[in-house]
Amino acid sequence: MGDFTAKMAMQTAALRSVKRPLETLTPADLPALIEGLRPMLNTFLGTARAKTVIEQLSLHPEMR
Repeated sequence: MGDFTAKMAMQTAALRSVKRPLETLTPADLPALIEGLRPMLNTFLGTARAKTVIEQLSLHPEMR
């Protein structure tokens, strides 16, 4: 996935899952944003790999 596509996916997930633009999100919004990325990740990576990626993202220090 290229930079532009990744940025657009993040913006779309933010608007759909948190109902706010990406630029306004706070660390508290990250769990909802990550879940909002799940459908796209499932499509691009497959369900098993998407689950692994989401688990890894959830372990990031910003998530604690």
